[in-house]
Amino acid sequence: FDVVIVGAGPAGLAAAIRLKQLNPELSVVVLEKGGEVGAHILSGAVVDPIGIDRLLPGWREEGDHPFKT
Repeated sequence: FDVVIVGAGPAGLAAAIRLKQLNPELSVVVLEKGGEVGAHILSGAVVDPIGIDRLLPGWREEGDHPFKT
């Protein structure tokens, strides 16, 4: 892999998505210690969706995401 990101929290996932947007040829892997994304939450699961809106326009309409807004 060209880039290894440790942690599939908001920052790790945002970094992985942005890297692939900027350079689709880059191989990126995200390592998460939980069995699935969001399995190990320390923040109380409070995420401001404005950041997600900017990173992934239209994500709410797709309906295939691991959290509710």
